[in-house]
Amino acid sequence: MSFDAISPIDGRYRAEAEALSAYFSERALTRERVRVELAYLRLLMKLGIAPRVRVPQVELSMEEVKRLEGDLGHDVKAVEVFLRGSVKRLGAARLAPYVHLGLTSEDTNSLAYALLLKSALRKILVPAYSSLATDLAEIARREASTAMVARTHGRPAVPTTFGKEMAVFAVRIAERVSALRKLRPMAKFSGAVGTYASFSLFGDRDWPSELERFVAGLGVEPATYSSQVVPGERLSDILHHVININQLMVSLSRDLWLYQTLDMVRFVRPGKVSSSTMPQKVNPVDLENAEGQVEISNSLLTLLAYRLQVTRLQRDLSDSVVRRMLGQSLAHSLVATSRIKSSLSSMRVVRSAMARDLNEHPEVYAEREQVSLRLRGDERGYEKVKAAIELGKFSPREKRRDSYLGAAPALARKCPSVVKRLLAA
Repeated sequence: MSFDAISPIDGRYRAEAEALSAYFSERALTRERVRVELAYLRLLMKLGIAPRVRVPQVELSMEEVKRLEGDLGHDVKAVEVFLRGSVKRLGAARLAPYVHLGLTSEDTNSLAYALLLKSALRKILVPAYSSLATDLAEIARREASTAMVARTHGRPAVPTTFGKEMAVFAVRIAERVSALRKLRPMAKFSGAVGTYASFSLFGDRDWPSELERFVAGLGVEPATYSSQVVPGERLSDILHHVININQLMVSLSRDLWLYQTLDMVRFVRPGKVSSSTMPQKVNPVDLENAEGQVEISNSLLTLLAYRLQVTRLQRDLSDSVVRRMLGQSLAHSLVATSRIKSSLSSMRVVRSAMARDLNEHPEVYAEREQVSLRLRGDERGYEKVKAAIELGKFSPREKRRDSYLGAAPALARKCPSVVKRLLAA
């Protein structure tokens, strides 16, 4: 942790977000640009455009790249000049004229960003979200028959089970994760304004198809039609999936927070302090932290999702500073996931409180009574039950807590297999 960091992601929450630094730090971006440029050099060699010499192993020097950027005022040009110097020093001087040949900086950038995002999703974010869904599914199975009062509009409605309510979140998150896994980031590799003009100077080839194969071979989807910047719709789709997962985490956090106000769940934090003055307090601090993290994440993700679809004519640079916030926006989501998982691991379900609450609200069986009356031909079944409740004379015929749960226990028990199937799809 840096105590001098301006962003709390690089300070207070560094340990929880650090896994993403391998994909969204300045070093990670520069390293990926170098990798893209060297892959492109190999393509030029394969096509007989660059001389067939061994492409050397280039060791990145961030200090040298940043010194060059300071002199040149351009980050991608600095990488190009660094690579030209590197191949010369490493005995491949004949390759120097072909470094970045025919490319615009956004060819390198869009492919580097796409590859980094793809890896971050596959290795860090999707596993984290999947793990959260799996944890919820296990709670759903364990609490499948734990009866409780369901509340709509904050008021007692009908019975449900705690397991079924957790199953709803588990399946919704798993379904969104499944959809997120199917989306591949997109990159353009088509020259200055997307016309492939510079590549036509290399020889008579179907350059759009050739470069599509190159981009696809690296594992991202090529954008054949573009201006100087890659179309933003695919990135917007990906970010909206993360936004949806974030929103589910907010809803889950708030529900669990409300359950603990009703004393239906408790969060055990042995040795931890929740209040500097009230020793008895055990606050749901991780849930509240997660809620704030998600709100920051979604604010940034929403900006990125819409802003990166817009550019003036073929290119302006205002998107560059926005795109650099991608890592931070995802880092807040990752921290939120970590905090909710921590809350779930420390959560104790107070089944006795749920049973007591159910016993104190016999009106939750009113639906069962009015439907039963109407099924027996009583047209005014609803009105009779409502009148009895208003007069304080309602008493359900069947008072067993598990007598009106419908498919809730079965749905909860089935949840782990449903989540497993979704996450494997």
